[in-house]
Amino acid sequence: MDDPARIAVLLPVREVLSKRKSGAVALSLRDFTRFSRFRSETVILGTAPCDFDDVPFQQLAGWRRWHLRDRVAYARAAALFAKERGVALVEVQNRPTILTGLRRLLPETKLALFLHNDPQEMAGTRGARDRRRVLAAADAIYCVSEFVRGRFLEGLGGDSGKVHVVPNGLEIDAIQRLAKEKIIAFVGRIVRDKGVVELVQAFALAAPRLPDWRLAIAGEDKNGLLARELRGEIAALGERLTLLGQIRHDEAMALFARAEIAATPALWREPFGRTTLEAMAAGCAVVSSASGGSGEILADCGVVVEKVRPDALAEALVVLAQDDQRRADLQRRGAARAASRFDIRAAAARLDALREALLVGAPAARRPSLGLHG
Repeated sequence: MDDPARIAVLLPVREVLSKRKSGAVALSLRDFTRFSRFRSETVILGTAPCDFDDVPFQQLAGWRRWHLRDRVAYARAAALFAKERGVALVEVQNRPTILTGLRRLLPETKLALFLHNDPQEMAGTRGARDRRRVLAAADAIYCVSEFVRGRFLEGLGGDSGKVHVVPNGLEIDAIQRLAKEKIIAFVGRIVRDKGVVELVQAFALAAPRLPDWRLAIAGEDKNGLLARELRGEIAALGERLTLLGQIRHDEAMALFARAEIAATPALWREPFGRTTLEAMAAGCAVVSSASGGSGEILADCGVVVEKVRPDALAEALVVLAQDDQRRADLQRRGAARAASRFDIRAAAARLDALREALLVGAPAARRPSLGLHG
C-alpha cells in the first residue's frame, strides 16, 4: 500500500484479526475500517498476521524486547511506526495503559481510546484517579455503549465532552436469511462469565418439554469447562446438544440464520453485546440477561432474564419455544431494530465525524518511507 497512513488503529497485543480467531474487538474495527470514508488513509496495526484482504493491515513484527514489558515494547513499536509514517491520529483499541504510554512517546499526535469493555475492570482505568489521567492524555474516548461511557465517567465530574458513544454496527444487508430450524444457539467464548454452563443446565431441564428442539454451542473451550462441569447433562442430552467448538465468524452467522432462538445469558455486565446484535440481525428471537449494555441493544425486542439461573432460563426458553406467534414477533422486531439502529454505515459515519474533528488542523500525512506489508 503506497497511500499515506493518516490514521493508525492499534489492536490489543493479543488480539487477532483472522477469519477463524477474531474476537468482537477485531471484527468491529474491521467493519468500521471497511465503511469509513478514511479507509484509504487508515492502517490497522497488530502483532499477528491478518488473513482478511479487505482492510489495510500492518503486522508489527519483532516488537518484543526482553528488557521491557510487552505493553511498553508494543507502544514503542507503534510510536515508531507512527513517526515514520507521519500518522496524525492513533486510535488505541481497549488498552488504556498503551494510550498513556503513547502520549509520552507521541506528544504532538492526536490519540483516541476506543473502549469495548467496562473500564472499571481494566488495567489503567479501574480507579477514578486512573481514569482522570487517561482522560487528560486522550484527545477523545469512544465508548461502545452508554453503559461503558457511564462507567468511565463515574466519579470524575467536570467536562465529559471528550467521551463519546460510538456503538458497533453490522453490515445488515449482507446478513443471510435461511429457513429457520428448531435450534437454540449460543456463540461465544466458553467461560463462566458468558452463562454457558447455566444455559446447558437450563436446556437439560427444558428438554422434556421441548422434544423437537436442539441446543447448538459454538466457541472455543480452552479450559475444558463444559466437559468438567456438565458431564452428566452432555451425556443425557446426546444428539440434542451439538458442541461445534471454534468456528469462523461466517459460520457463526450461518448458525444464527438457521436458529429460531439465540441465548446470550451473560453473568457479567456485557459492555455492548455484539453477539446479541448479530443474533437479532439474523432473525433470532433472543433470550438475554439484563446486565450491562445488552439492554441498550435489545430494548423490548427480546426476552430478558433478570437472574441467570438454570430454572429461570429454562422457563424462558420453554415459553418462547412453545409460543410461535410471540417468537415470530420478536424475530421481526429484533431484526428491524438491528437494521434501524445498528447499521455499520451509520456507526462508521458517527466515528468519522469524531475523527474529522480531531484531524482538523493536524499535519497531513507524508508519503511513506517504508512499504506496508502484512
